[in-house]
Amino acid sequence: MITEKEVWPIIKLRLGLADDNLQPLIKTYIDEIERRIKHYCNISSLPDGLLYVWASMVVDAVRVDLPSVDEIDDTVGGQGGNIKVGDTSVSAAGSGGGLTNTAKAAIDQVVFAYRVDLNHYRRLRWGG
Repeated sequence: MITEKEVWPIIKLRLGLADDNLQPLIKTYIDEIERRIKHYCNISSLPDGLLYVWASMVVDAVRVDLPSVDEIDDTVGGQGGNIKVGDTSVSAAGSGGGLTNTAKAAIDQVVFAYRVDLNHYRRLRWGG
C-alpha cells in the first residue's frame, strides 16, 4: 500500500520544486487523484504498482490546472497554456487557488488518459 508520503517526493522532483511551499495546494490534487483512482478501480488502498502512475497523474493535473503559478509554469515547457495529457489536448485556464471546477475537469481528463494503466488494477463491484 502506498501513501502520500511516498508520492510527494516524486511529484516534487518531477515538477522541479525547490521547496515545499506548494505542498498544501498540491496535496489537494494528491488527495483528489487518490480518491479518483480508488473509485475507478473499486479498491480501498493503492497498491505499490500504482506509485508512479499516481505521481504522473498528479503532475499532469497540476500542470493543467495551475499553469499560472510560477513554479508550475516553469515545468510546462512553454506550451502557451496548451497542455497535452495522453491523447487529449486541453487549454489551461489556471485557477491558482485550490481545487476548483477546472481542477475537477482536469482530473477527469487525467483519469481518462491513464485508464490503460488503471484497468490492470480495476476490480468488479458486486452487489446492488
